[in-house]
Amino acid sequence: MDILVWADEQLSKDLPVLRACGENQDLEYMESFPQNVRELAKEIAAFATSNAGTILIGVSNTGDLIGLEGTSSPDGRDGFLRRVEGICRGTIKPAITPIAKFAVESDKIILVLTIPKGNQPIYYSNNIPYVRHITESRPAEPHEVIDLIRSYLATFVQTDEGERTETRDVLSSELAQILTNVLIYTDEVSERNVNPWLEIWRTEFRYAASELRQLATQDVGIQEAPDQDLSQLADALDKVATFRLYLGCGPELSRLMEQAADLARTLKKNRIDPVPLSEQSLHQIKSVLISSSTKLQDLVSRADAMINSGRVEELQTEASNIGLNLLRASFYNIEPIAPRIRDDLHSVARELHLVETMRLYMDGGASLRSIIDRVSQCNNRLEELARQISD
Repeated sequence: MDILVWADEQLSKDLPVLRACGENQDLEYMESFPQNVRELAKEIAAFATSNAGTILIGVSNTGDLIGLEGTSSPDGRDGFLRRVEGICRGTIKPAITPIAKFAVESDKIILVLTIPKGNQPIYYSNNIPYVRHITESRPAEPHEVIDLIRSYLATFVQTDEGERTETRDVLSSELAQILTNVLIYTDEVSERNVNPWLEIWRTEFRYAASELRQLATQDVGIQEAPDQDLSQLADALDKVATFRLYLGCGPELSRLMEQAADLARTLKKNRIDPVPLSEQSLHQIKSVLISSSTKLQDLVSRADAMINSGRVEELQTEASNIGLNLLRASFYNIEPIAPRIRDDLHSVARELHLVETMRLYMDGGASLRSIIDRVSQCNNRLEELARQISD
């Protein structure tokens, strides 16, 4: 059938592939819009805490096409969108803003929610912290909450300039986190130019644009970074997020991406890089690097058992999450910890973060071995970095 004007054309084309993927760390199926809003809220909160993800409402747990009843009329579709908005603003704390679109396959309408990775360390549904673990969204264990907060604080800018107020430090930290996320995904776009990654990072950009505009409305924000700088980057990110994809659009999309990346790099250079990290922040980053090395060593020791039990995706996800935390830290001025550590950490962290994008093929196990080899090589490099800063 022809794609209806209110349906997203690209998502409609991608639906068969997304349904065939099966539920995983980044993808959740829901047969219908749940009567109990907590069921949807916990899925959204878990993605916001752990990693960006996509929820298909109108698809069974086995990937069968069901369709969402009550979406054929504009009022019906608006009603579902309002319910999602209410959940994200009321049930989930802190609030999170997903991207909601409708897709159509075989005359069946699907509601597609793309959830960004939130800027806060933990997201709650009805006062319960949630994390995503492969195919399930579950309450976070106490030690997981501690680890998430510790990783968050390690990339929270604390300055050595005593005259700065706490409010202005918070602004700098929030801006730094937004810019870091933007730069991570602009740097990885060539490896994430297909779905589900394509839609996920476009959602990340839209979320970042919203956060930048919110910062710009604060009085201290206008003093710290001119409103026009934040708004200009927000507009550039929106152009990427809302760009209508078409066959052969790669060069145009790349141009828009590079414009956004240039603006983000300039803002970071002018507003974040000149601010020295406090001794406390450097100590936290050092602790995260050492603990991440320990976690990766443990993961490598379990790799063969995970592979043999069919848990390849779990291996990829764990490695990628370790890489993401380290990658964020590598965007700060951490040279006081050790010479050249910033570049070395960025290199190994990027390789780890991209492990989740490595695909498996029917190639006699060669692609599977490539995943294991990359994780092992990153482990050796990270272990050496941890040893350097421990001496």
